[in-house]
Amino acid sequence: MNAGIIIATREPIDTKNFTSGQEFFLYMLTRILPRYGIHVKIMDVNELMENSKRHSCDFMHLYYLGFKDILTLRKLYKDTKMVYHVYHVEDISWTRAHELSWKAFLLSIQPLIYAYLATSSSICSWLRSRAFMSRSVLVEPYHGCSCGFFHSQNYVNMVLEKFHNRKIEILYIGRLNPYRSPPHMLMEIAKGVSKKTERPVRLTIVTKTESFPYMMTRKHNNLTVDLINRRIDDEEKCYLYRKSQFFIYLTPWGNVAMNPPITILEAVYHGVIPIVSETLSKDIKVPDTLIANSLEEAVEKIILLYNSSNKEKALHSIIASLKKVFKGFYDEDRFINSFKSFI
Repeated sequence: MNAGIIIATREPIDTKNFTSGQEFFLYMLTRILPRYGIHVKIMDVNELMENSKRHSCDFMHLYYLGFKDILTLRKLYKDTKMVYHVYHVEDISWTRAHELSWKAFLLSIQPLIYAYLATSSSICSWLRSRAFMSRSVLVEPYHGCSCGFFHSQNYVNMVLEKFHNRKIEILYIGRLNPYRSPPHMLMEIAKGVSKKTERPVRLTIVTKTESFPYMMTRKHNNLTVDLINRRIDDEEKCYLYRKSQFFIYLTPWGNVAMNPPITILEAVYHGVIPIVSETLSKDIKVPDTLIANSLEEAVEKIILLYNSSNKEKALHSIIASLKKVFKGFYDEDRFINSFKSFI
């Protein structure tokens, strides 16, 4: 396969220091596709417009470009197939007017593009039921790690080993905002688990925000809270996931990013049991035991897994179910074959 892709954007994208699921998706494109003979280059849309004779490609992937930009590129690159990335069709932080405007825009660009690239099944279904003039191709995200934890034949047993530790390790990695695992919610969950189990609990929060100190540790009775306020490298991230038992991802008012979130893919890969909001289940079947739509439910779910009389059997079933449900996201062949469907 020999093909070339230019990812056209107006936003600066740092695939080496990605901070969102969308940037992570592009990072994986630039990392994996070249191994299969597909050259990938990220370019500013202004450069593409000003020097159209210098650039050529088989496919141009459009990253959050507006109608005017798409129309201009369509005129300049007549023989290039335009693919528009769609990471979400709604966001709880949007107004109703914003949501309707975005959906109308997505449908209006049909005559200008070759295909939509949808990153989740619910988005792809929405497009296919409404956009009849262009193809809608499902390309779910891919995650891999050099540790190969998920692909070990002993994956289930290695996850169970974590629960032999008397300390309960809870992890959150990502942005802190009112829409997704707010800081007060994380703290209340950790406090609740510590109080009701009377076990030592460690909550580790990894984020990057100017309003918090670089690093901080606070202890109160059996609870320890570690804040890491900086970007961590892959090795440190892998270490934190592999020592943790639970990952918290609660969205009080619904999903606000790619679904499933990249951090959930990272967590399950490394054997961390995710406690998540019900909204996640619209794209992936998460066991009901792991769904919590309030901090009280999250506390009860964690305690239930620790205090169950047949804990080993219950955990084994949940871990095996997660492995089966998520395995496609860690399959590089699946990822590349999704692209082959329209290249």
